[in-house]
Amino acid sequence: MERHPYRPGLSGIVATETEISQIQEGLTYRGYPIDELARGAAFIEVAYLLLHGELPSHEQLADFQTLLIETGSLPQPVMAAVEAIPPHIDMMEVIRSGVSLLAHFDPQMEYGVFQSEVSNAQYLLAMLPQLISYRYHQVRGSRLVEPNFHHSYAGSFWCMLKGDEPSQLEEEAFNAALIIYADFGLSPSTFAARVVASTGSPLYSAICSAIGSINGQLHCSCGTGVLDVLQEAIQSGNAEEWVCQEITKGRRVLGFENSHHKPRDPRSAVLKSYCVQLADALGQNEMENAADTIEEIMGKIQKVHPRVEWYASRLLHYLGFEPDLFTPIFSVSRLVGWVAHIVEQSENNHLYQPLSRYVGMDQRKYTPLPLRS
Repeated sequence: MERHPYRPGLSGIVATETEISQIQEGLTYRGYPIDELARGAAFIEVAYLLLHGELPSHEQLADFQTLLIETGSLPQPVMAAVEAIPPHIDMMEVIRSGVSLLAHFDPQMEYGVFQSEVSNAQYLLAMLPQLISYRYHQVRGSRLVEPNFHHSYAGSFWCMLKGDEPSQLEEEAFNAALIIYADFGLSPSTFAARVVASTGSPLYSAICSAIGSINGQLHCSCGTGVLDVLQEAIQSGNAEEWVCQEITKGRRVLGFENSHHKPRDPRSAVLKSYCVQLADALGQNEMENAADTIEEIMGKIQKVHPRVEWYASRLLHYLGFEPDLFTPIFSVSRLVGWVAHIVEQSENNHLYQPLSRYVGMDQRKYTPLPLRS
């Protein structure tokens, strides 16, 4: 047996211990089941839970809300920098640059040192929706929406992006989506944040590394792919026949796991419930019916479950968000999970230094070049 077994991608390796979330027996945040939180809590409550370890009292929640309100607007130099970025640049690239710039204007930074990572998180929770909204409207030449955190966090974020107020169902569904995406164990972006934090690097550096990771196609693919699949199935006129042909041709159907060994994502049931309600309210049952058919056939023939974006993409589509906003919305939600993990890493730090296995050339002798005559 090898002394140091090789596990590609560290698969199956327990790299740390955490009190934040677990996914082995259904997703829980600090011990609270995700479905109970998504259906009953406000996102800001869950943010407080992840950052502080316990659900807030009425007073603590009011204080948290006040901090968001009093944080203010995007700093003018950040807005100027965002305006200078060419309009074709991907939104997540802009967010990464914007967050890096925001580090220099965080009021919690004194004498070049950040005083409180949780306070930094509160600052970013106020600033990140504004950054996304500002860029979104600036590129489209649409009317900029002034930040207003007097509504719920989900309702305020909605208003900044869309310029109107959501219906009760829309706000509940959007709130649930933010809660569901807030943390998911040691995902690649969270691991990236913890690795950077383990070096003693400041919080903003770790957050930027997480944003870089989340923008990878293999990490957060909840963009146009799932919607393209559904539109193609609908246009074929027969979703069942379409998916069977895709399977027969050996093509991968986006939105589904690659292996039948993976269990169903514990977030799926809540998202599915809101997809059904929204599709019914909007009269988009054709897409929902096609999704049900494809899911059933993939389960029977391929023995695979849908990934979370199979539902999340539809939910955000029903809510009227454009696909290029899907991952930015995800990043606002996951921000609190990243910070919670960074804080936990800092409080019980261990520098990540995995081994590598050399598979290059055997040892060779160096021969100097002959001197030129």
